[in-house]
Amino acid sequence: MASDFLEQSLNSLKGVGPKRAQQLAVLGLSSVSDLLWFFPRKYEDRRHLSKISDLIPGRASTVLATVADIERKRLPRPGLELVVATLIDETGEIAATWFNRRGLEYILKPGTRAALFGTASMRAGTLEMSNPEFEIADADQLPAQFARIIPIYPATAGLTNRWLRTLVSEALQEALPLVVETLPPHLTKKRKLPSLQEAIRAMHEPHDGREWKVARRRLAYEELLMLQVGMALRREKFKQHKTDIKINANGPVYQGFLKTLPFSLTGSQQGALAEIFSDLAAGQPMSRLLQGDVGSGKTLVAMGLAAAAADAQIQTAILAPTEVLADQLYGETKKRLAPLGVESVILKGGQSTSERAAALAAAESGEALVVVGTQALLEPTVRYKNLGVVVIDEQHRFGVSQRAAVIDRTPAPHLLMMSATPIPRTLTLCLFGDLDVSLLREKPAGRIKNETRVIDGKKMRTLLQFIVDEVKAGGKAYWVCPRVEGDESGEIASVEKRYAFVEKHLGKVGVGLIHGRMKSEEKENVLSRFRCGDIRMLVGTTVVEVGVDVPDASVIVIESPERFGLSQLHQLRGRVGRGGRRGVCVLLLTDASGETPARLQTMLDTDDGFAIAEADLQQRGTGELSGAAQHGVAEFLVADLQKDVALLEEAREDAKEWILKDRDLQDAPLFKGNLITHFGEMLGIG
Repeated sequence: MASDFLEQSLNSLKGVGPKRAQQLAVLGLSSVSDLLWFFPRKYEDRRHLSKISDLIPGRASTVLATVADIERKRLPRPGLELVVATLIDETGEIAATWFNRRGLEYILKPGTRAALFGTASMRAGTLEMSNPEFEIADADQLPAQFARIIPIYPATAGLTNRWLRTLVSEALQEALPLVVETLPPHLTKKRKLPSLQEAIRAMHEPHDGREWKVARRRLAYEELLMLQVGMALRREKFKQHKTDIKINANGPVYQGFLKTLPFSLTGSQQGALAEIFSDLAAGQPMSRLLQGDVGSGKTLVAMGLAAAAADAQIQTAILAPTEVLADQLYGETKKRLAPLGVESVILKGGQSTSERAAALAAAESGEALVVVGTQALLEPTVRYKNLGVVVIDEQHRFGVSQRAAVIDRTPAPHLLMMSATPIPRTLTLCLFGDLDVSLLREKPAGRIKNETRVIDGKKMRTLLQFIVDEVKAGGKAYWVCPRVEGDESGEIASVEKRYAFVEKHLGKVGVGLIHGRMKSEEKENVLSRFRCGDIRMLVGTTVVEVGVDVPDASVIVIESPERFGLSQLHQLRGRVGRGGRRGVCVLLLTDASGETPARLQTMLDTDDGFAIAEADLQQRGTGELSGAAQHGVAEFLVADLQKDVALLEEAREDAKEWILKDRDLQDAPLFKGNLITHFGEMLGIG
């Protein structure tokens, strides 16, 4: 069978012994099929011939020349030899050098015609190519296999690209005819896509740039389509659930919640709540993502939903990624809902046996209409009388399994996921294509825009005095470091080192320390003292990134901001200026040059979290963005969410249409199999 050969070990290929197989395994290659999908990282165009006199230093070029002289030189370093050849054409001469190439002088004998490809440089007034690739040529014709677009593969120690190219080329000849089409005809026709065989061949051996682009588009489209079809199937699966959980905006608790607010909801908050109540009336479980910038009021929307649920005696579980944030949300729940007669409890580590037992009993009896905690709230040991709403805060801190755990409950509750980190549209479509999305782009009236400054260590004395002045005026300050402990170079200040420094210089204002390695009760004790004012300055790690809401905090110093993503810097900046005081964010550079790195300029130019998220995606790609890897987005072989936005939209459109016509994907069984293999567990489909 064709599939049998494709799945054979690479040991079955000519020239691949145990040692080579081990080296290939380092590259993630174990089968013939793996080799077909092992695409080049770049290409070299060797089709255009240059004369030696036309070579430009720093530019890769192809030349056809005659060997005038060649010699082997021993270098002072033991075991290191240099082969130097002088080649000429009718316009000039060039030196070509290779390290430790045994027997080269017997191949490139004087008088031999050779084609060379490499990057020219000037050394002591002589034109030179270091370690160029070459092939013996006949007369004045470039060798056909040399004068083409050459694939350059990711390499590992012991494997040359030349050997890899030969292996892939031979595998293509035997294996490519066995590759079976995966996309249905109606999509390849609609999008004018080449066959899978044509696309794979062109990725490895493109005749020109256009052919490669067409091939890449086809493969990237299929990757994006696979995820979008999976999202569409997941969405359809969720829609199949019916619910008789009735929640509306007419009850006394919800109306009382609105009346007790000391301010009016923003237009965005009102719009989000209207969308939520529309979902709740649809007869199906809600599945919605609420995105909002720093300080846009997402928690208030969640409190409103919990209040409306309480009117119907329906329980709400609020999940937070950390106990610090859970404590913050529990405090907000007590503040907003307890005066309206709504009982709430919190479940977290560090509770006494009696405290935990009382909270569990209140959840099981229905006495507690709101239960706050971490993802442990979804474990079987936590029983509810009438759970109908699940709110997941800071969703990017959770894996997709938590979302699946909510969907698979019986009866399926309404699900509201919240993100304080604005997500670029392309990532939203990939990570949350099965959810409806509400956006909060407004900030509450009266919120003063934070000021951002970039300084270096030479201004440390001025910075310390500024903090003292702010504290004396009633403010509080954070100082955030990238590490708990320092690095070997000592260039990056650790939290512990910085705490000792700040304590020495600012101890009189009251300095506290917080980081992720502390016990929960220790962290909560420090935060409580910070909130009440016993501590006026808090030195810590990014544990303060979300959930720490101290309205009178007015200064945050972020040390070594070069080591943070832009979205993370924006989140940290949002910890200050949350009350009536102006907030100041100081980015303290490790580099003492005083120059602002180009990527940090975005922080000075805008406070729009959505714009910052897009810039973060462009600068760092998907793999490093929070939450992307755990959802599988970083696993794309070909697709690139920065380049393929339009392609993603096409894939999303096609996925919706396809599922409506053929939910079981009967016209593409191989595509369905690949979908289940790659995304089935992640998406809960099979």
